[in-house]
Amino acid sequence: MTTSALFPELAGDGLSLLLERLRRLGEQPPQVLLLEGGSEAQRLALARWWACRLKCPEASAPCCSCTVCRQVAAGEHLDILAYDGRISNKDDEENPGLVRAFNMERVRELKSRLRDAPHGPGYRVVMLAGLTLARDEAANALLKSLEEPLPSTRFVLLCAQREQLLPTLVSRALCLTLPWPDSSVRDPELRPWEEALGEFLRSGRGLFERTSARNALDAALAGRIFLACQKSLGRVLAGREDVDDPLDMALAALDVPARALCGRWLAEAQEALTFAVGPARILEALAARLYALRHGGV
Repeated sequence: MTTSALFPELAGDGLSLLLERLRRLGEQPPQVLLLEGGSEAQRLALARWWACRLKCPEASAPCCSCTVCRQVAAGEHLDILAYDGRISNKDDEENPGLVRAFNMERVRELKSRLRDAPHGPGYRVVMLAGLTLARDEAANALLKSLEEPLPSTRFVLLCAQREQLLPTLVSRALCLTLPWPDSSVRDPELRPWEEALGEFLRSGRGLFERTSARNALDAALAGRIFLACQKSLGRVLAGREDVDDPLDMALAALDVPARALCGRWLAEAQEALTFAVGPARILEALAARLYALRHGGV
């Protein structure tokens, strides 16, 4: 079985050089690897491919066909532990799955397991996604674990951009960047929302009428809108000359420091979707902050 058969998300020439680099890194794997860029599915697939590299009986590369590789790819190997800060404690307790919530209780369990040897040859691999800039109790406990040399364990941090993580986490990691998604690809279903947001940033009108409509916005749609905003910001930051729609033009009017602040606020808005806050309120708050930023109120 080939890599593309077991991990179809990693097919294509764009990731071949990254796979080769990880294959060579497997000879002396860093204790903490940070994967950013790409799509969420690609980051997860690459993290599992890396886990295969560290667990597969094949000496120099994952074979992607043995029982170990197949178990790792499915997230079912006992030495592959996965946590996600976006999973609520309630969901974790009521619907425990292969990926657990990242909270203090889970960190305590993890630290206890790290004292034991892995279940098989190779390393234990701990995958961590959905981490934030918050310096809470769980994050502090994780930092202490990363500071301790753990000969049998390797960590993988997953995020869209390293700026979404605590700098102290990033400083402990070897960072690899997947090819960024094509910012020129637009979702036609989001066009009315992008136009409404762009008009609001220009005039302060029109958006709240859309967000207040009954069942107009759920968390999934809000997440897609925030991703569209990130792509729009990416086009502006890249100096694209075809910046011609209302949202692109509104963001292009921001100066460089304001664009950086915009990127941080977008990351915070996406994170807020994981909490018990209405998606409409999150979008309205983001729009209000960006309007004030564009018109000199911040």
